[in-house]
Amino acid sequence: MSDDPAHVPVRLTLQLLACRVPPVRSGRSYYCLPPHAPLHPSYRDERFVILSSGDFTPHDVQRVRQQLEVGLTALEQYIGPVPPSKFPIVVKLWSGSGVSHSYHGGGPIELFWVKEMRSPIIHELTHVLAGYTASNGHWTQEGFASYMQDEYGEDRAFPTAHMAHALVKVISEEATLLPMEYVMRDRNRRTYFGTRTPWERWLAYTQSTSLCRYLIERYGKERFLQLYDAPVERVDFERLYRKTAETLVDEWLSHVRALPLNDAARVYFIQMKRLRGRSPVSQLGVE
Repeated sequence: MSDDPAHVPVRLTLQLLACRVPPVRSGRSYYCLPPHAPLHPSYRDERFVILSSGDFTPHDVQRVRQQLEVGLTALEQYIGPVPPSKFPIVVKLWSGSGVSHSYHGGGPIELFWVKEMRSPIIHELTHVLAGYTASNGHWTQEGFASYMQDEYGEDRAFPTAHMAHALVKVISEEATLLPMEYVMRDRNRRTYFGTRTPWERWLAYTQSTSLCRYLIERYGKERFLQLYDAPVERVDFERLYRKTAETLVDEWLSHVRALPLNDAARVYFIQMKRLRGRSPVSQLGVE
C-alpha cells in the first residue's frame, strides 16, 4: 500500500515550516496536513489524535476513542506498559469502503467502515503497539491483531467477525484450507497476505487468527508472545511448546473440526467466497 498523499511523514527539519497548518505528531514522526486534506481534527489528548471528514458525528468519534482506550488497556495486559514514545497515535477516519491499515504498525492508522461498525479499530492499534516486521512474516502479527479485535472490539470486523474457529471449521469442511506451513512462511505479502489475491488473503488471515487464538487460549499468552513477530524458521517450537510446529497445527485443526457447526459462519464463508477470482482488494479488509 502506498502512503496517503494527505499525510506524508517528514522529519523535524525545515520541511515542517512548509506546513500550511500545524503539523501532527504520531509517535516520533510528524505529518503535514495540507489545507486541502478532507479531514479535520476531531479529538486530541496525550495518547490519541483523531482526524475525520465532515460526515462523522461527535458520537462516531467518541465511539472510536472509546474503542482505542479499550484496546490499549487490553493490549497492556499482553505486552506490558506502552512506552510514552509510542504516543500520540494519529487515527484517520474515512467514509465509505476501503482497506484499513496502519503502514505495518508505523502509523498513522487509517480506518474505514466506522459508521457500519465493521472497522478493525483494535486490530490496527495492535499493529502499532505490538510491533510488525513484514520481513519476518505475517501469521502472528495479523493473527494476534484479529484475535484482539475479536476478543475486545465491538465491531464485527474483517476478517473473522468474532468467528475465527467457526470459520476455519467451515473452511476445512469445504476443502479450501491453505497449507498452514506455507502461510506461516509468507513474508512481505508475497504469497497469501497481499491485496492482489483477496480470497487467499482472507483464508490466510482467518486461519492465522484461529491458530493464534488456539495457542493463546490453550498454552497461554506468555508462550505466544515469545514467537510473536519472529520468522517461523527461527522459532524453537519444541522448546516453547514441547511439540513441533506440525504437531501444533494438527492439534489446532483437530480442536476446530470437533466444534459444532455455526450457521452464521457458513453464511459469512459464502459471502467471502465471492472474493475468489477478484483482484485486487478494494472493498473491505485490513492490513
